[in-house]
Amino acid sequence: MDNTSWQELEAFVRRESGMRESTPIRHADRLEDDLHLSGDDADIFMGKFFDRFPVQPGDYDFFRYFSEEGLNLFLIFAMLFSRKLRQKYDKESLTVGMLEHAIKLGVWDSAKLASVNSKHADA
Repeated sequence: MDNTSWQELEAFVRRESGMRESTPIRHADRLEDDLHLSGDDADIFMGKFFDRFPVQPGDYDFFRYFSEEGLNLFLIFAMLFSRKLRQKYDKESLTVGMLEHAIKLGVWDSAKLASVNSKHADA
């Protein structure tokens, strides 16, 4: 991805997440934890991402990266006692660096993007 494309991605992320111009965007920024995109907002963001950039959805799965809207108190209580249930609801972090790499690939390949995610985690 050349510099112009990074600038386009950065402008897109800034616009769609409501970030201020003065806030830096880093490759390691996580959409859910750092940019506060979750539930319906994250679903809309990713839909716009696939519409805006030449990336085929490939094996993209919303639930791999994001939780559903709403709060289920019974589920939260049950997760206190069930490791298997907690593991089911653990989500992989989706980073801006992964979005950039998906644009380079032209297709969403979760395995390749996960390796990018681990590289940028230390950045």
